[in-house]
Amino acid sequence: MATRMTRNYTVHDMRDEVLYFNKLWKRSFVNGRAKYVALSNHSTIRLTNTTPSGQLIPVVIQKFKKGSVVVIIDTAVHLPPHSTKRL
Repeated sequence: MATRMTRNYTVHDMRDEVLYFNKLWKRSFVNGRAKYVALSNHSTIRLTNTTPSGQLIPVVIQKFKKGSVVVIIDTAVHLPPHSTKRL
């Protein structure tokens, strides 16, 4: 059974994780930062972890409301409130 969680605004270190945005995001670059804006209430990000052997393992799917802004700065990411589904 899947577990649902809600997270508040965070800045998270993405050193060992990879984010995959679905097609419902608009990306722009501002001052060396990647800025993603959700174009729909069905905008999702799939978060995967890398293993020591270099494999990617899906961990969670994060769902955002329309207009949510995700900012990525080097290896850190700012995530607005969203729902999370563990895989």
